[in-house]
Amino acid sequence: VEMLQRLRQLHDNPYLKDENLTFVSPQYAADLGGASGDVQKQAVESFMAALALCHTVVTERIPGDPPQIEFKAQSPDEAALVATARDCGFTAVGRSGDSLLVNIMGEERSYRILNILEFNSTRKRMSVIVQMPDGTIRLLCKGADTVIYSRLAPGQQRELRDITSQHLETFAQEGLRVLCVAERILDEEFYREWSLKHDVAAAAIVDREEKLDEVAGIIEQDLMLLGGTAIEDRLQDGVPDTISLLADAGIKLWVLTGDKIETAINIGYSCNLLN
Repeated sequence: VEMLQRLRQLHDNPYLKDENLTFVSPQYAADLGGASGDVQKQAVESFMAALALCHTVVTERIPGDPPQIEFKAQSPDEAALVATARDCGFTAVGRSGDSLLVNIMGEERSYRILNILEFNSTRKRMSVIVQMPDGTIRLLCKGADTVIYSRLAPGQQRELRDITSQHLETFAQEGLRVLCVAERILDEEFYREWSLKHDVAAAAIVDREEKLDEVAGIIEQDLMLLGGTAIEDRLQDGVPDTISLLADAGIKLWVLTGDKIETAINIGYSCNLLN
């Protein structure tokens, strides 16, 4: 109730359905309502803006009064993150050409998507390169904590890294799927040179995926950490019962997962793979 009251006071978000709110943090809402120029306010705005921009989801408008927006994605995790940003006032409204329209606290802004560096099981991360409304070029990246941490700018944000790492460990022990979110402000000349290399790799006929991954690795460096996310990994109905019956029948079962060990163990218990 407090979370919803705070959010409504800041911005009467037409896309927020009260019963759908899954991210509950009155402290976040209080930080979002901080004084202009406040460091924490800027941090939470940057974090939610990154969730609203760094994705490949398709928006779907549902007619009504007011109209609602739902998200279709290959990964339910990705849809959940974009939906959370929407509920907090950072709504991905839709795409127009190579631009993504985002409603931020009632103000509609257009962001030009220059490149999407897609997720795969080798990279364990995805990035978008965005030209912001003020003309600056930013790389926004989200992925596995180990991958993101290895690509952060050396010697910076030590306290934030330690605190975020502790939070992610706690989330993983609770069986939640965790991701890190980071960004990098790109020099225009550097981006232009990199873009030429990316175009060459994208046009390759042989080993195209490997070349694209290699080029992506060049620009996904010296990142600044924005924060971490944790999502409940909900099982489909009947999964635990089915796995239990298969095990009782003497059938050996394996689960392959890229999650942290703590998360994998908790999922193993929740789906009756472990007892």
